[in-house]
Amino acid sequence: MASNSVKKILVTGGNSGIGLALCKQLVADGCYVYLGSRDKSRGEAALKEINAPDNCELVVIDVQSDESVNAAVQQISPVTLYGLVNNAGIGLGQPGIENHLDEIVDVNYFGARRVTNAFLPLIEKDGGRIANTSSGAASGYVSGSMMGQKIGVCTAEQKKPLIDPNVTFDQIDAIVAVETKAGYQKKGAEGANDMNKNFGAYCLSKACMTAGAMAYARENPNLIITSCTPGFIKTKMTEKYGNGLPVEKGIISLMHCLFGNDVVSGYYYGSDALRSPLHVGRDPGAPAYNGEPGEPGSGWE
Repeated sequence: MASNSVKKILVTGGNSGIGLALCKQLVADGCYVYLGSRDKSRGEAALKEINAPDNCELVVIDVQSDESVNAAVQQISPVTLYGLVNNAGIGLGQPGIENHLDEIVDVNYFGARRVTNAFLPLIEKDGGRIANTSSGAASGYVSGSMMGQKIGVCTAEQKKPLIDPNVTFDQIDAIVAVETKAGYQKKGAEGANDMNKNFGAYCLSKACMTAGAMAYARENPNLIITSCTPGFIKTKMTEKYGNGLPVEKGIISLMHCLFGNDVVSGYYYGSDALRSPLHVGRDPGAPAYNGEPGEPGSGWE
Protein backbone atom coordinates (compact mmCIF):
# COMPACT_ATOMS: atom_id res chain seq x y z
CA MET A 1 0.00 0.00 0.00
CA ALA A 2 1.23 3.47 -0.90
CA SER A 3 2.14 6.00 1.76
CA ASN A 4 -0.27 8.74 2.75
CA SER A 5 1.76 11.32 0.80
CA VAL A 6 1.29 9.53 -2.52
CA LYS A 7 -1.65 10.65 -4.65
CA LYS A 8 -4.12 7.81 -5.08
CA ILE A 9 -6.36 7.84 -8.14
CA LEU A 10 -9.11 5.54 -9.43
CA VAL A 11 -9.48 5.29 -13.20
CA THR A 12 -12.53 3.47 -14.54
CA GLY A 13 -12.10 1.87 -17.94
CA GLY A 14 -8.40 1.66 -17.19
CA ASN A 15 -7.73 -1.61 -18.97
CA SER A 16 -7.42 -0.27 -22.52
CA GLY A 17 -7.11 2.77 -24.75
CA ILE A 18 -7.02 6.19 -23.13
CA GLY A 19 -7.63 4.74 -19.67
CA LEU A 20 -4.65 2.41 -19.88
CA ALA A 21 -2.41 5.18 -21.24
CA LEU A 22 -3.49 7.40 -18.35
CA CYS A 23 -2.79 4.68 -15.77
CA LYS A 24 0.70 4.19 -17.21
CA GLN A 25 1.45 7.90 -17.01
CA LEU A 26 0.10 8.25 -13.48
CA VAL A 27 2.22 5.34 -12.27
CA ALA A 28 5.27 6.81 -14.02
CA ASP A 29 4.61 10.09 -12.21
CA GLY A 30 4.60 8.40 -8.82
CA CYS A 31 0.87 8.04 -8.18
CA TYR A 32 -0.81 4.94 -6.78
CA VAL A 33 -3.41 3.84 -9.31
CA TYR A 34 -6.55 1.82 -8.85
CA LEU A 35 -7.10 0.44 -12.34
CA GLY A 36 -10.82 -0.04 -12.83
CA SER A 37 -11.94 -2.72 -15.27
CA ARG A 38 -15.30 -4.38 -15.80
CA ASP A 39 -13.60 -7.56 -17.01
CA LYS A 40 -11.19 -9.14 -14.53
CA SER A 41 -9.02 -10.93 -17.12
CA ARG A 42 -8.59 -7.77 -19.20
CA GLY A 43 -7.76 -5.84 -16.08
CA GLU A 44 -5.13 -8.40 -15.12
CA ALA A 45 -3.63 -8.17 -18.61
CA ALA A 46 -3.42 -4.38 -18.24
CA LEU A 47 -1.71 -4.74 -14.86
CA LYS A 48 0.81 -7.09 -16.41
CA GLU A 49 1.49 -4.57 -19.17
CA ILE A 50 2.03 -1.74 -16.67
CA ASN A 51 4.24 -4.02 -14.57
CA ALA A 52 4.21 -1.93 -11.41
CA PRO A 53 2.72 -4.17 -8.70
CA ASP A 54 3.68 -1.80 -5.90
CA ASN A 55 1.93 1.16 -7.53
CA CYS A 56 -1.07 -0.23 -9.38
CA GLU A 57 -3.98 -2.34 -8.17
CA LEU A 58 -6.88 -3.91 -10.05
CA VAL A 59 -10.41 -2.94 -9.08
CA VAL A 60 -13.12 -4.92 -10.84
CA ILE A 61 -15.94 -2.45 -11.37
CA ASP A 62 -18.97 -2.48 -13.64
CA VAL A 63 -20.27 1.09 -13.71
CA GLN A 64 -23.76 -0.18 -14.59
CA SER A 65 -24.06 -2.20 -11.39
CA ASP A 66 -24.72 -0.71 -7.97
CA GLU A 67 -23.50 -3.95 -6.40
CA SER A 68 -20.22 -3.88 -8.33
CA VAL A 69 -19.61 -0.19 -7.63
CA ASN A 70 -20.30 -0.66 -3.92
CA ALA A 71 -17.93 -3.63 -3.82
CA ALA A 72 -15.24 -1.42 -5.38
CA VAL A 73 -15.82 1.18 -2.68
CA GLN A 74 -15.39 -1.49 -0.03
CA GLN A 75 -12.15 -2.66 -1.64
CA ILE A 76 -10.60 0.81 -1.65
CA SER A 77 -12.06 2.09 1.63
CA PRO A 78 -10.87 3.57 3.96
CA VAL A 79 -8.21 4.97 1.63
CA THR A 80 -8.60 8.64 0.76
CA LEU A 81 -8.48 9.25 -2.98
CA TYR A 82 -6.88 12.32 -4.48
CA GLY A 83 -8.71 11.75 -7.73
CA LEU A 84 -11.37 9.87 -9.65
CA VAL A 85 -11.39 9.60 -13.44
CA ASN A 86 -14.70 8.57 -14.97
CA ASN A 87 -13.27 7.11 -18.15
CA ALA A 88 -15.38 4.00 -18.76
CA GLY A 89 -17.43 4.53 -21.91
CA ILE A 90 -19.04 2.84 -24.89
CA GLY A 91 -20.92 3.82 -27.99
CA LEU A 92 -18.85 4.17 -31.13
CA GLY A 93 -17.70 1.42 -33.42
CA GLN A 94 -18.79 -1.45 -31.22
CA PRO A 95 -20.59 -4.29 -33.01
CA GLY A 96 -24.27 -4.52 -32.20
CA ILE A 97 -24.35 -1.40 -30.04
CA GLU A 98 -27.14 0.03 -32.18
CA ASN A 99 -29.41 -2.54 -30.53
CA HIS A 100 -28.47 -1.36 -27.03
CA LEU A 101 -28.81 2.41 -27.18
CA ASP A 102 -29.99 2.76 -23.58
CA GLU A 103 -26.76 1.05 -22.51
CA ILE A 104 -24.73 3.86 -24.07
CA VAL A 105 -26.48 6.40 -21.87
CA ASP A 106 -26.41 4.13 -18.82
CA VAL A 107 -22.63 3.64 -19.04
CA ASN A 108 -21.51 7.08 -20.18
CA TYR A 109 -23.86 9.26 -18.14
CA PHE A 110 -25.60 7.30 -15.41
CA GLY A 111 -22.51 5.11 -14.90
CA ALA A 112 -20.35 8.16 -14.25
CA ARG A 113 -22.95 9.42 -11.78
CA ARG A 114 -23.19 6.04 -10.08
CA VAL A 115 -19.42 5.93 -9.55
CA THR A 116 -19.14 9.58 -8.53
CA ASN A 117 -21.92 9.32 -5.97
CA ALA A 118 -20.40 6.19 -4.46
CA PHE A 119 -16.83 7.49 -4.24
CA LEU A 120 -17.46 11.10 -3.23
CA PRO A 121 -17.05 10.21 0.48
CA LEU A 122 -13.54 8.88 -0.27
CA ILE A 123 -12.31 11.92 -2.23
CA GLU A 124 -10.02 14.38 -0.45
CA LYS A 125 -12.29 16.97 1.14
CA ASP A 126 -10.21 19.98 0.13
CA GLY A 127 -8.89 20.02 -3.42
CA GLY A 128 -9.66 16.45 -4.45
CA ARG A 129 -10.36 16.08 -8.14
CA ILE A 130 -12.86 14.32 -10.37
CA ALA A 131 -12.22 14.32 -14.12
CA ASN A 132 -14.73 13.03 -16.67
CA THR A 133 -13.60 11.76 -20.05
CA SER A 134 -16.18 13.46 -22.22
CA SER A 135 -15.97 14.00 -25.98
CA GLY A 136 -16.15 16.59 -28.72
CA ALA A 137 -19.46 14.87 -29.44
CA ALA A 138 -20.81 16.69 -26.38
CA SER A 139 -20.32 20.12 -27.96
CA GLY A 140 -21.44 18.64 -31.27
CA TYR A 141 -24.74 17.68 -29.70
CA VAL A 142 -25.29 21.08 -28.09
CA SER A 143 -24.00 23.23 -30.96
CA GLY A 144 -25.48 21.15 -33.79
CA SER A 145 -22.18 20.99 -35.66
CA MET A 146 -19.25 18.62 -35.54
CA MET A 147 -16.07 18.60 -37.64
CA GLY A 148 -17.62 21.17 -39.96
CA GLN A 149 -20.73 19.11 -40.63
CA LYS A 150 -24.21 19.93 -39.43
CA ILE A 151 -25.81 17.20 -37.40
CA GLY A 152 -29.14 16.86 -35.65
CA VAL A 153 -29.43 19.34 -32.81
CA CYS A 154 -30.95 19.49 -29.38
CA THR A 155 -33.77 21.96 -29.04
CA ALA A 156 -33.27 25.45 -27.61
CA GLU A 157 -35.21 24.29 -24.56
CA GLN A 158 -32.75 21.42 -24.03
CA LYS A 159 -29.68 23.50 -24.82
CA LYS A 160 -30.35 26.11 -22.15
CA PRO A 161 -29.85 23.88 -19.07
CA LEU A 162 -26.97 21.94 -20.63
CA ILE A 163 -24.84 25.09 -20.75
CA ASP A 164 -26.10 26.61 -17.51
CA PRO A 165 -23.69 26.40 -14.53
CA ASN A 166 -26.79 26.17 -12.33
CA VAL A 167 -28.11 23.07 -14.11
CA THR A 168 -29.66 20.40 -11.92
CA PHE A 169 -29.66 16.65 -12.34
CA ASP A 170 -33.44 16.74 -12.55
CA GLN A 171 -33.12 18.93 -15.65
CA ILE A 172 -30.49 16.67 -17.21
CA ASP A 173 -32.49 13.53 -16.47
CA ALA A 174 -35.56 15.12 -18.06
CA ILE A 175 -33.61 15.62 -21.29
CA VAL A 176 -32.47 12.01 -21.21
CA ALA A 177 -36.07 10.87 -20.70
CA VAL A 178 -37.27 12.83 -23.73
CA GLU A 179 -34.48 11.52 -25.93
CA THR A 180 -35.00 7.95 -24.75
CA LYS A 181 -38.68 8.15 -25.65
CA ALA A 182 -37.77 9.58 -29.06
CA GLY A 183 -35.34 6.75 -29.72
CA TYR A 184 -32.39 9.17 -29.92
CA GLN A 185 -33.42 10.15 -33.45
CA LYS A 186 -33.73 13.90 -33.88
CA LYS A 187 -34.48 16.17 -36.79
CA GLY A 188 -31.80 18.74 -37.35
CA ALA A 189 -32.12 22.30 -38.56
CA GLU A 190 -32.79 22.91 -42.21
CA GLY A 191 -29.90 21.52 -44.22
CA ALA A 192 -28.67 19.32 -41.40
CA ASN A 193 -28.43 15.57 -41.47
CA ASP A 194 -30.33 13.52 -38.93
CA MET A 195 -28.07 11.99 -36.31
CA ASN A 196 -28.14 8.23 -36.59
CA LYS A 197 -29.44 6.62 -33.43
CA ASN A 198 -26.09 5.23 -32.33
CA PHE A 199 -24.25 8.52 -32.68
CA GLY A 200 -27.18 10.46 -31.26
CA ALA A 201 -27.23 8.41 -28.08
CA TYR A 202 -23.45 8.79 -27.72
CA CYS A 203 -23.54 12.58 -28.21
CA LEU A 204 -26.40 12.91 -25.74
CA SER A 205 -24.61 10.83 -23.11
CA LYS A 206 -21.44 12.90 -23.29
CA ALA A 207 -23.32 16.22 -23.26
CA CYS A 208 -25.19 15.10 -20.14
CA MET A 209 -21.98 13.87 -18.49
CA THR A 210 -20.40 17.28 -19.14
CA ALA A 211 -23.40 19.18 -17.80
CA GLY A 212 -23.40 16.88 -14.78
CA ALA A 213 -19.87 17.99 -13.91
CA MET A 214 -21.21 21.55 -13.50
CA ALA A 215 -23.90 20.29 -11.12
CA TYR A 216 -21.39 18.29 -9.08
CA ALA A 217 -18.99 21.26 -8.98
CA ARG A 218 -21.70 23.49 -7.56
CA GLU A 219 -22.74 20.90 -4.97
CA ASN A 220 -19.12 20.21 -3.91
CA PRO A 221 -17.35 23.59 -3.83
CA ASN A 222 -14.21 22.25 -2.12
CA LEU A 223 -13.50 19.79 -4.94
CA ILE A 224 -12.34 20.39 -8.51
CA ILE A 225 -14.71 18.57 -10.85
CA THR A 226 -14.29 18.89 -14.59
CA SER A 227 -14.91 17.29 -17.97
CA CYS A 228 -12.67 17.22 -21.01
CA THR A 229 -12.42 15.83 -24.50
CA PRO A 230 -9.36 13.71 -25.25
CA GLY A 231 -9.59 14.53 -28.97
CA PHE A 232 -9.97 12.07 -31.82
CA ILE A 233 -7.81 9.24 -30.54
CA LYS A 234 -7.14 5.88 -32.14
CA THR A 235 -8.81 3.27 -29.93
CA LYS A 236 -10.97 0.23 -30.51
CA MET A 237 -13.98 2.50 -30.21
CA THR A 238 -12.88 4.87 -32.99
CA GLU A 239 -10.73 2.78 -35.35
CA LYS A 240 -13.53 2.31 -37.91
CA TYR A 241 -13.90 6.08 -38.29
CA GLY A 242 -10.43 6.84 -39.60
CA ASN A 243 -6.94 7.62 -38.39
CA GLY A 244 -6.87 8.99 -34.88
CA LEU A 245 -4.04 10.33 -32.79
CA PRO A 246 -1.98 8.01 -30.55
CA VAL A 247 -3.52 7.27 -27.16
CA GLU A 248 -0.71 9.18 -25.44
CA LYS A 249 -2.15 12.36 -26.98
CA GLY A 250 -5.53 11.55 -25.48
CA ILE A 251 -4.42 12.05 -21.88
CA ILE A 252 -3.18 15.64 -22.17
CA SER A 253 -6.44 17.22 -21.07
CA LEU A 254 -7.07 14.57 -18.41
CA MET A 255 -3.66 15.17 -16.84
CA HIS A 256 -4.36 18.89 -16.85
CA CYS A 257 -7.74 18.37 -15.16
CA LEU A 258 -6.07 16.21 -12.50
CA PHE A 259 -3.01 18.34 -11.77
CA GLY A 260 -3.25 21.74 -13.49
CA ASN A 261 -2.92 24.74 -11.17
CA ASP A 262 -5.35 26.88 -13.17
CA VAL A 263 -8.14 24.32 -13.49
CA VAL A 264 -11.58 25.70 -12.57
CA SER A 265 -14.23 23.38 -11.20
CA GLY A 266 -17.20 22.89 -13.50
CA TYR A 267 -15.32 23.80 -16.67
CA TYR A 268 -15.07 21.74 -19.85
CA TYR A 269 -11.59 21.51 -21.41
CA GLY A 270 -10.51 20.79 -24.96
CA SER A 271 -7.97 18.18 -26.01
CA ASP A 272 -5.29 20.88 -25.81
CA ALA A 273 -6.18 21.46 -22.13
CA LEU A 274 -7.72 24.88 -22.81
CA ARG A 275 -11.19 25.80 -21.63
CA SER A 276 -13.78 25.12 -24.31
CA PRO A 277 -17.40 26.16 -24.76
CA LEU A 278 -19.99 23.41 -24.87
CA HIS A 279 -22.31 25.44 -27.09
CA VAL A 280 -19.76 26.11 -29.87
CA GLY A 281 -17.27 23.67 -31.35
CA ARG A 282 -13.73 24.82 -30.56
CA ASP A 283 -10.80 23.42 -32.52
CA PRO A 284 -7.52 22.57 -30.76
CA GLY A 285 -5.20 25.56 -30.94
CA ALA A 286 -8.02 28.11 -31.05
CA PRO A 287 -8.15 30.72 -28.29
CA ALA A 288 -9.45 29.48 -24.96
CA TYR A 289 -13.09 30.18 -24.21
CA ASN A 290 -13.43 33.05 -21.76
CA GLY A 291 -16.87 33.82 -20.43
CA GLU A 292 -20.31 32.36 -20.08
CA PRO A 293 -22.21 30.98 -23.09
CA GLY A 294 -23.22 33.81 -25.38
CA GLU A 295 -21.77 36.45 -23.07
CA PRO A 296 -20.75 39.58 -25.01
CA GLY A 297 -17.00 39.82 -25.24
CA SER A 298 -16.37 36.15 -24.57
CA GLY A 299 -15.39 35.65 -28.19
CA TRP A 300 -17.86 32.78 -28.46
CA GLU A 301 -21.21 34.55 -28.76
